[in-house]
Amino acid sequence: MPNSLSPPTIPTVPPTSYLPPIKFLVSFTETHRLQECLVYLRRIYVPNVRGSRRRKQNRSNLTGLHVSSPQSPLKTIRNDSFERAYALRWLSALTRIAPDPNSADSSDLAEIQNDAAALLAICAGTASAGTVQREFVFDNGRIEIALNDLPLSTNASDGDYFGSVGAQTWGGACVLAEEIADNPVEFFPGFSEADISERTFRVLELGAGTGLVSLGAAKVAMLHSSHRKVDIIATDYYPSVLDNLKSNIKTNFPDPSSSLTISSHFLDWSSFSSTSDSDASPLPTALGLFDLILGADIIYEPLHASWIRRVVQNTLRKPSLSTQKDCPSRNNSGQEQGGVFHLVMPLRPSFVAESNTIEQEFKFFEFDLDRTTDMGKIEQDLVIFSRETILCDAEDNLDLDIVSDNDTVSQAGEGHIVQYAYYIIGWEGSRYRRTRRNE
Repeated sequence: MPNSLSPPTIPTVPPTSYLPPIKFLVSFTETHRLQECLVYLRRIYVPNVRGSRRRKQNRSNLTGLHVSSPQSPLKTIRNDSFERAYALRWLSALTRIAPDPNSADSSDLAEIQNDAAALLAICAGTASAGTVQREFVFDNGRIEIALNDLPLSTNASDGDYFGSVGAQTWGGACVLAEEIADNPVEFFPGFSEADISERTFRVLELGAGTGLVSLGAAKVAMLHSSHRKVDIIATDYYPSVLDNLKSNIKTNFPDPSSSLTISSHFLDWSSFSSTSDSDASPLPTALGLFDLILGADIIYEPLHASWIRRVVQNTLRKPSLSTQKDCPSRNNSGQEQGGVFHLVMPLRPSFVAESNTIEQEFKFFEFDLDRTTDMGKIEQDLVIFSRETILCDAEDNLDLDIVSDNDTVSQAGEGHIVQYAYYIIGWEGSRYRRTRRNE
């Protein structure tokens, strides 16, 4: 596949050594070899998702320091202007070959030429590249996800631009998908217990985009509990994004499963807004209630945090006292802890105000004995249980600024870092406890 968070091993020889000579392309008949060459070139020149390589050693604290490491052979090839120019000439020559209509391989060659033309456009800039195919690998290769990114639109009218932005994979989605793969018990509590719930475990993703987070959650759920029913709904607003999302779901889950359903759904966050936060009854919704809500890189307008809070208030399952078998995650007192909302957002200098709105809308949890009520009554406020910093290396020496915890901008030259805030949010009365498999 073209692009990977953890790509399989590829040849580290330069294009001038790996590709068949240009002068022989006209008579070259091995279409499978040409396909291998395109895979090789994609893995070198298709840009990685920016800010998706996490620094696991520095999860909590932003040091602002970067230790230089030797440049990888693949990066050396990518940055070699002579090799890049040769690869472009080779692709251009491949697209100009006239296929033999009498050849059995003519249709294969035509498809290869289309892929070569798309790769040429990628080298000219992602915005002009058309659809970009990507592959992501998590959990030491046990989870593989293939999806398409749509091209960026330069048309700001009719929502074209924001819709196309949503149809691309962003670093926050990579971070959250990896978090789910690394710590399945955190996202699917009770799945390893013998007394498994008969109630379907429901997952909602807000602003799903290409669907990487939902697809990762679905594959993690199938891997760790094939006998527990899971329903995942990936939502977005823009029609073009939803069309691509539906296609990506079909690519990764072509056949129906008795234990898992995953689907795409239109969702307008603003439809949950109201003039009062103290409405006695929740807003009607066909979505129902969810045990897990996921969101990655979804705050980029001042109103988004307020809208999202209203969505979560009306869709996140509340804690309850029960001894029934349909409680998937009870604490020691028999109380179902309620649903949890996991949110990952990048801290960009240009979106400082928008980033701050999360902590304005959701207050941090503080244990207060005076608020503990009698007769098992549970407080129903949404609170932030935890906030941590996740650092990722930016790709290809991109000039990225980052915002530290005290809102200062750090630039480290080569090896820039991208900083993400990772929030875990839930109901105050749920007695939530963090569980991690890996640090």
